[in-house]
Amino acid sequence: MTRALIALGLLLPWPALAQFYDLDGAYHCVTTPDAACEKELKDRPPPAPPPVEGPTMEKVIAKVRDRTAGPPEIDFLARHAAANEPRAVEVLAWCKLNGVGTGADPVAAYWLYRQAAKLGVANARRNQIAVYESRLTPDERQQVLVQENAQ
Repeated sequence: MTRALIALGLLLPWPALAQFYDLDGAYHCVTTPDAACEKELKDRPPPAPPPVEGPTMEKVIAKVRDRTAGPPEIDFLARHAAANEPRAVEVLAWCKLNGVGTGADPVAAYWLYRQAAKLGVANARRNQIAVYESRLTPDERQQVLVQENAQ
């Protein structure tokens, strides 16, 4: 008998176990906007700005520290150094001096440290003197002195 009841229960229709939502009013602000809709739109915070694309100074400096900087990072530093951004000038001078991301160029490093000193970067003048005394050849020293005197 129980088997007959189970078989009968399987044959009878079951009510649907679906969940129905009432969408009345869900699109009210789209179809017929009113003052309440306008207020709600004004009260919303502005959307977050999109993330910055490309390198940032912090990312570039991290690559310089890791000695993995390449031409894109050196170009980034050069653009910012041309705009007299002190950090960029100092980091670019260090890169030029040590050949990070570019060929070593102590003469360029000397001039960049001079620029950094004019921008008030701490120890930049001392670094410029150290480059002159320990990294420039006698010919490069002469070249630097001639240019210094011409200015």
